Amino acid sequence: MSTSQDTSVQFLAIQNNNNQWSITTQALPEKTLQALPKAVTASAELSTRENHYTLLYSATTQTLSVFGNDTTEYLVAVAAIKMPNPLDILNVFYLGGMPYLVTYANDGKYLNFYRYNSDHTVSALHNLYVGEGLTMVKALPYRDISFLVAYNGTTGDCTKYQISLPPYDGLSVLETWSASWAKTWGHFNFFQFGGENFFLKANQDHKKVNIDHFMDDPDEGSHPVLSQDATSAMLNAQAISIYQGSEGQAYFLVYQSSGNLTLSSIYPNCLGWWELTNTSVAGSGQTLQPILVNDQPFLLIFS
Repeated sequence: MSTSQDTSVQFLAIQNNNNQWSITTQALPEKTLQALPKAVTASAELSTRENHYTLLYSATTQTLSVFGNDTTEYLVAVAAIKMPNPLDILNVFYLGGMPYLVTYANDGKYLNFYRYNSDHTVSALHNLYVGEGLTMVKALPYRDISFLVAYNGTTGDCTKYQISLPPYDGLSVLETWSASWAKTWGHFNFFQFGGENFFLKANQDHKKVNIDHFMDDPDEGSHPVLSQDATSAMLNAQAISIYQGSEGQAYFLVYQSSGNLTLSSIYPNCLGWWELTNTSVAGSGQTLQPILVNDQPFLLIFS
């Protein structure tokens, strides 16, 4: 049974008081702690027209737990979905204003696509053979289209797909671009400025950190906006996670196995960032999930 002393999850409030930033531990209600799944290995945020949800996946039970983001209890258990296929990567995307999921398992060979239904169930729609070894999968919106990017960190192969709704049931997923990137890029984190898609990535082998811009057309790739030597914190990061505030600014958190946690804000021109605050929390975390409750940012760290 989870208790208030359970260290498998940390819940932190990210606060800005007159440009004085802080990260402080926040207590979760006992019933929320008991509802949280053990061994969270993948997570995502999902929005509908009315509500915001946090999705937490446990590989142990192959279950996707759904929590509503609530102003008083922070997270309220809504549903537990037994996923048809195991997963290591979980993404949410939208078509026609409706949410969908795409998943990938490290030892699998397929991207699996699901419709997320209003009754908090999922319907399998499509699977796409992509082979083993993908280390990044990200679905991205751009104006009136949605596309997906997949990268293999061992081979450097990167592929872009356009996702659309055909006249009948299911999904259409068509390859529109591919290229060979450098190998061993990781810690991919995506954000938008002015409706354009950007992403931060780090390469521990080459000791570099980049911010890249994905081109607008589905048949075009990306180009670097920034490339610089990575700091020791970036190179030693256990996890990096990004979120966007209500004003559109992009913030990212760098978490190290020692428990050091740093919050930075990316410059609007993407030519760097400035550190806002840092703190020490419990180490050994594996999964970071920022959440927004009434535009107030919080951070979940799962061990």
